[in-house]
Order: sequence, then structure tokens, then C-alpha cells
Amino acid sequence: MSNYPIVLISGWAMPAGAMASLADALDVDHRRVSIVELPGLVRESQAYKTSHDWHSLLTYLDHQLFEKPAVLVGWSLGGMLAALYASRYPDNVAAVVNLGANACFVQSDSWQQAMDPTLFASFYQGMSQSRDKTLQQFVLLCSSGSPRRKELSKALQALLSDADLDHQAEDSTLLSLLGILGKSDLRSVFGDIRCPVTHLFGKDDALVPVGAADAIEQAFAKHRVQVLDGGHCFFMDDPEPVISEVRRLSSGDVGT
Repeated sequence: MSNYPIVLISGWAMPAGAMASLADALDVDHRRVSIVELPGLVRESQAYKTSHDWHSLLTYLDHQLFEKPAVLVGWSLGGMLAALYASRYPDNVAAVVNLGANACFVQSDSWQQAMDPTLFASFYQGMSQSRDKTLQQFVLLCSSGSPRRKELSKALQALLSDADLDHQAEDSTLLSLLGILGKSDLRSVFGDIRCPVTHLFGKDDALVPVGAADAIEQAFAKHRVQVLDGGHCFFMDDPEPVISEVRRLSSGDVGT
């Protein structure tokens, strides 16, 4: 069976370039790899300049998938979107590989392994008041836990600095997407996915507690879960475990 196309989906406020090295590594023997950059860091067509919700994000993603079914490799918010898309459009998705993507981004009484609500509220407020300062803080959180933290932080900051932004429009979009993250609860969605699903986590992730790995493994017995060295950007430090898993799933030889 021929390999499925691979679509990488970037995370909140992170340019597609953050996943470029992973795409290049997968492209060596696959040749059908693409990256979808979420709204907020890309100039959107008039059709997408709305107050975003999950429905608009699903439409946005669907328009980026030129070959179906595909293996979706989603990072953080991109992973949550990949899971929701797979549950809604099962015929379009061959497999899902989530990188640092939680079922609920913010803690609740029934899902403790997530970001503290007070910290999230502070981050949201900071984003609405001082975009640049808050994005710098976000870069530091993303690079935390990396064995090459300073180098990674500089690389992520450079990617953000090079992004071609319409600040007023994009600030509104980033806040809108952050609001989606704050209210997200995709536990029922995870349970609805029919295709193979793998969740990869960084053991020193400052945004998604490593305990989420155990919580997801216990709640979704059919899902594959693995904890890797590194932080929220673990795939930038050592892409090999991710590449191995994506190749396994994209081969088309894995059953549900």
C-alpha cells in the first residue's frame, strides 16, 4: 500500500517554520509532506477574518488538505484541531500524531493534568495588553525543558520576528484562539476517533504537564502514548522518535 500524505499542523502563535526541520526529515523518503500554519501568524483571506471557533478552524484546515486521507501531525493547539477533525471527518484522516497536545488545556475538577487556570488567565490578560512581551514569555515557556534552551529560544523568537503580520487583525485572532484553548475539553472527541492515534509528550513541558500522558493513557486505552525527553518543542531537539512514529502510521500497515 502506498504511503499516506503527511500534514503537519503548527501550534498557537508559532510559525510553520517551527516544524520545518521535522517536515524536511520526513520529506527525505516520503515526498508528500506539508505544513499548515494556524490563523494568527498568516495573513488570512477575507473569508477567514472572523472571530474564530472550532467550526471555523475545521473549515480552515479542511481547505488546506489537498490529499485525503492524510496522517495529521498536530502540535499543541494544532494537535487538538487534528483530533477534532479526525472525529468529524473520519474518512479524511488515516492517523493522528499529537505533539504536546492535551485533552483539556486548562485544569478543571475532572481534568487536573493541565495548565493552572490562574496562570492561563494571567497569560490571556497579558496577551490583550502587551502582545510582544507576552509572546516573548510564550517563547521562553516553549523552549523550557530543552537541553539547548537558549539556542531554541533565539530560533523561535527569530521565527516570530520574521512573520509578516497585520498586527491589529492578527492580535484579535491570537486572542480568539487563546480563548478556544482556555475553554477546550476534547475528551469526548478523543474517544470518538476511529483511526490510530499516538500522543507524544515532552517530560519537561512547561505548558502541558507530563501527567497528561498518564491521564490520556488511562482514559483512552486504544491510544498510543509516549513520553520523550525535552519540553514543549521536544520534536525540534530530537525529531527521530516523531519521525519513526509518523512513518509507522503513514505506511498504511497499521490497523485501528
